[in-house]
Amino acid sequence: MFNKFIPLIIAVVSFTVWEAIIALPQWLWSSLFVFCVVFFLGFLKLHGFHVVSKVFWFLAVPPFFLTLSCGVLSLFLTLPWLSHLLIAAAAIFAYLYLSHVYLFLFAITSYRPLSLERFSSYAGIASFAAAAITAYGFVNFLNVPIWYVVLAAAAVTFILSSQFFWVNKIDEQHTLFAALVVTILIVEFFWAIAFFPITHFVSGFSLGIIYYVIVNLTLAHFLDTLERKVVATHLAVGGLCVLAILLSARWL
Repeated sequence: MFNKFIPLIIAVVSFTVWEAIIALPQWLWSSLFVFCVVFFLGFLKLHGFHVVSKVFWFLAVPPFFLTLSCGVLSLFLTLPWLSHLLIAAAAIFAYLYLSHVYLFLFAITSYRPLSLERFSSYAGIASFAAAAITAYGFVNFLNVPIWYVVLAAAAVTFILSSQFFWVNKIDEQHTLFAALVVTILIVEFFWAIAFFPITHFVSGFSLGIIYYVIVNLTLAHFLDTLERKVVATHLAVGGLCVLAILLSARWL
């Protein structure tokens, strides 16, 4: 019975922790420690304490990365209401995702097919975009050496890509190879965009769109649905979105 309340507990703790960090930045590390402890203990309980299971880690990736990346991004926002809205949205999304995990594990008759796949895909894209904006923010505002940021971006890309292909039921051998290829491509784009005289928001959104196009075309390849029309549609829509962002952005 307690498992039913775990998604709500984790979501409330996530929102409360990031609100505390915004109000009292000196509590950053202690608050993050509390969040990580509550999240992983709660998810362990929800998953039956099977910590060595690959399924455990892949199921935990979307809500953890989403709340973490959106929380860190909220610290870069200049509008307080937008920061509160962002961490609230991340907490709500985490609650919905974890609720579907609960249904999948304990109430399968109420679980809607492909719900976890859809939620994981959305969370992965949103997490990557938030992480990309934050990464460029570290470079622009905190003067963090770009090599450190590139390594962190590569790690995040590999983890999110691996989870994306796994949840879409691509076999493990192809999942690791595809995630590695996606990571290499994203690192190249990340490095190139870093030299553009644009804000971290524009850079992050642009990289997020590129990531979306790459992972979806790669998935289409493994699902044998990669046709010329699919490729053309993704490239056209992705290219137009990036172009629209760049043309409407204020260049530094």
